[in-house]
Amino acid sequence: MKKYLLLNTVWLALALGAFLLGRSTSGNAAGSDEVLIRKSTGKSSTSRSGSLANTTGSAGDSNRISRGGGQDGARVTIGQFLNERDPLLANRMFAELILSMDASSAGGIFEELKSKRGQGSDEQMTLFLRAWGQIDGSAAMEAIDEFERDPRRQAQAGIAAISGWASKDPEGAKAYLASVDNEMARGVLTQGIVSGMASTDPDGATDYVLELDQIQRAQVADSDTGEERRQWLDRGRAYAFDRQLDTIATAQIALGMPNATAWAENLPEGTIKASAFDRIADRFASEDPAAAAEWVRSHADQEYAERAVREVAEELGREDPEQAVRWVADLPDATQSRAISQSMERWTREDPVAAGSFLQDMAPSESRDAAVKSYANELDGSDPQMAAEWAGSIANDQMRSETLNGVARSWIRRDPEGARAWLPGSGLSGDQQERILRDADRRQQFRDRFRDN
Repeated sequence: MKKYLLLNTVWLALALGAFLLGRSTSGNAAGSDEVLIRKSTGKSSTSRSGSLANTTGSAGDSNRISRGGGQDGARVTIGQFLNERDPLLANRMFAELILSMDASSAGGIFEELKSKRGQGSDEQMTLFLRAWGQIDGSAAMEAIDEFERDPRRQAQAGIAAISGWASKDPEGAKAYLASVDNEMARGVLTQGIVSGMASTDPDGATDYVLELDQIQRAQVADSDTGEERRQWLDRGRAYAFDRQLDTIATAQIALGMPNATAWAENLPEGTIKASAFDRIADRFASEDPAAAAEWVRSHADQEYAERAVREVAEELGREDPEQAVRWVADLPDATQSRAISQSMERWTREDPVAAGSFLQDMAPSESRDAAVKSYANELDGSDPQMAAEWAGSIANDQMRSETLNGVARSWIRRDPEGARAWLPGSGLSGDQQERILRDADRRQQFRDRFRDN
């Protein structure tokens, strides 16, 4: 049954491709259970619709989506679509209905879809509203007020409609957003505007998001509220910013990796650049690990590339942990120690002898200490004595102590006698040894009581 429904969905997506994919690479809509989209009471819906129509131009034939024909050249009607019982034919008819829709017919289609919700789907309503938003955004946004008793559905519908509007007339969509009273609704609709702009003008969407972030940071900093509330507001700002950036990054990736990497490189320094590099590197490495490694290597000495280095190392390590470790070892020292751990763990699991030989040749450094720690942690389950010897070679006092402590606890669970014999000469402090032995004795007492019962 799931495969059958998937086939229908794929057909619908292909049929609408000429319209939606031509204007958007991110047509997903997200909603909020608690959002009610309401307009400002300072201006009537009628007057606002009229003024926005002047901004966007007439909503007649000039705004009609390129026509698709029904069978024998006849236009498909909403009644034909709703009465069709064959899912494949119904999806084709729906696509033709949307492609032939204009401003004069959109309202009637909306009313029929809304009243016959059980015969259609939320996905179809989302596609319809996005298309209507491109034709007549103000009318589409006004219509979804009818969903006010269902906040989640209203939010989803609002995002779909305003994303279509923003893909064709971003300034008109922004003007509408400024008229929305509800702060949460504005936040949700902002995501729709970013999605729409990203599908047609990713650079413009980037500028918009950066501008919004600066404004919202200032608003949080100047808010007349307690520190806890201020932190909550800032977390909300950061979450929204992260989603918006992800939407733009996805659109840039769809244009090709050269576009995506150039976009990330040209972003201003700070969290936005680091986040962009992280997202681009993740996708790039999954498609072409070698090319991604070269791109990230050229930025590896920059703080904004820290997470990108880890993304590439992780992807390289899936296929060849040794290659990943050697790649990281050639990066600047400050970057190595933060990225080498996971790759060394994987290499140790696959070939502990080769991984150990590599460590023997590494010069003392923070990276070597991090790699040895990962090596010992991975080895302590199978060869705790060898793991302890490696842990003892870590130069950093705190890291050496932490690693030896972990090895000791693993060892004493597997081989209590051997671990107790090793502890006095382990290099661990007397207090640490005492805690390890005390914890081991408690575990043993618990096991003994459990067996007795």
